[in-house]
Amino acid sequence: MAAGNRSVLVVVDSRRPAERARVAWTVFAALDHFGVPYEVIEGGDYWKLPPGHVAPRAAYILSHDGAGACLKPDVAEEMAKAVKAGAGILIFDRETKSWPPALRALLPSGAKMAQTDVLRVAVSHFITSGHEPDEEIALNCPIDVLTLPVGHGLGVLVTTADGSSAIVKSQVDDGRVVLFGTGDEIYAEGVLGHLRGIDGLMWRALVWAAAKPLPMRCIPPFVTARMDDCNGTYGAFAYVNVLNRHGISPNLGLFIDEMGPTDWANAKELFDKGGADFSMHAFRDDFYKANPKYKPYAILPDKPDLSNGGKETAFEGLSLDHITGRDLGGAAIKRNFERMDDAFAKAGIRHSRIINAHFGEIGWRAVPRFLARGVDLSTNNSVVGQLYGMQPLWRPRPYGVRGPNGRAGLVIDRCPQHPGLMFVGMSPSHLGRTHMVTDILSGHVPFLTEAEAPKLREAADRAIANVKLGLDSLAYGVIMTHEERIDAISLDDWETVVNWTMKGLADCDFEPTGREHVSVIVKRLFDSALVHANVTDNVIHCELCGRTDGPSPLTIWENEGDGCKRRRVEVGQFDGFQATTVT
Repeated sequence: MAAGNRSVLVVVDSRRPAERARVAWTVFAALDHFGVPYEVIEGGDYWKLPPGHVAPRAAYILSHDGAGACLKPDVAEEMAKAVKAGAGILIFDRETKSWPPALRALLPSGAKMAQTDVLRVAVSHFITSGHEPDEEIALNCPIDVLTLPVGHGLGVLVTTADGSSAIVKSQVDDGRVVLFGTGDEIYAEGVLGHLRGIDGLMWRALVWAAAKPLPMRCIPPFVTARMDDCNGTYGAFAYVNVLNRHGISPNLGLFIDEMGPTDWANAKELFDKGGADFSMHAFRDDFYKANPKYKPYAILPDKPDLSNGGKETAFEGLSLDHITGRDLGGAAIKRNFERMDDAFAKAGIRHSRIINAHFGEIGWRAVPRFLARGVDLSTNNSVVGQLYGMQPLWRPRPYGVRGPNGRAGLVIDRCPQHPGLMFVGMSPSHLGRTHMVTDILSGHVPFLTEAEAPKLREAADRAIANVKLGLDSLAYGVIMTHEERIDAISLDDWETVVNWTMKGLADCDFEPTGREHVSVIVKRLFDSALVHANVTDNVIHCELCGRTDGPSPLTIWENEGDGCKRRRVEVGQFDGFQATTVT
């Protein structure tokens, strides 16, 4: 039990290669993302289990079909005894008939197989948080579901289309059991997969079932914002104050040549009070001004007119040729970074640690220059060194999820070609026909021909859905739009969208914060791991490995009735190894 009595023990059998290949992405990638310490029982291994390897643990996971069959009867009996004594068990194995008797006894008899392509949320519960009763979840294809007879103390959380049980919970003496009758297959991309609104069912099931207190190195439920294509609008960033009133400090990707004196002055004021962090987006991109249907709500008097009234529009990026995708030459890169530095220095603003590049265009020659300035956290979900379109097939952590439009959703990973650059990006861009489902105002405001009049309710609903997707994914929620769309509506309309959004999140456990802060904390979590968690005499003993550049959160879960609540403690900066205790 090298990982401690508040770790998770996962059963996997690599002699079943199809299941093992799938479970690497469905369950193990999730455990890495959730930040729980875990170890395995490998059914295909011939080594004897170390003393104390099976129990005590916080929870057990039968990670795929056939996993339980690999357990020797004495191991299964020890595991079942530990569950009855207060551990939890999370079951993705639908082949219950092949289990040793001690494990089979944790579930009622009479299990049957059914098939469904729709799941229906049955009740409101901690595990189903974020879903409404009777909400339907459509699967991409039918799957086999292990159903159990109603009664026997079972709590049915999710059903099949015909009302049979699909996901259930139960209490067995002092322990808690959650059965995913769907198997881990529900988290396979071809069925539904991660980052599509059901991750909460998995991590909350694990949290609910596990013995408490349960420590995790998970991302706190941050809610933040990001705006691209920024030059201040007619209000010189007045729209940011609306977000600040709700505790949100956005990242603003600036078109620095399009900003006037009032814009820079107000940006400085926001920077000084921590109201926003600022990134170089591009020098300019004003092609939409040539469109006769471009009608901003108003125009700030001292805004520069670079385009001569829309007659001479242009795109000018920092480091990449927008047509060919090739890096700009070394001299041009040097000159452009000097222009960027001068603009930020003149305004008295520090460039954010976040790279928020227009169209995600980051040239390879730009990477070391960014890093030399302490700018190391890309918020883009596209690869470095090429244009936004036709992205290569990469599988960034945690899940490598790529939508049918070629867009990635959650990206928390290092740049494969340069370890100094980190990607921290969350968006629902993988869900829509285009990536614009991320932009809450796209199609909802009279920018060009997108809408005849503001559709404020629709914009707020999209914002709520996007944020809840991030929170469900145990990542973070982000309100995102392009500033030219804010520029098309009144400040009152924008405030209405934000207020409705925050009201729609009132039932969520969340923490409003700054966008740069989110990336900094996520990187610290990524660069370290909770490797041991043990509770003795109500004291939690934790051991962490890795390297952080400042404080980072440790989340402690406790039972609260039939639900759970979290609290957070801070772990100080460490380099290599850190032992800490929590009371």
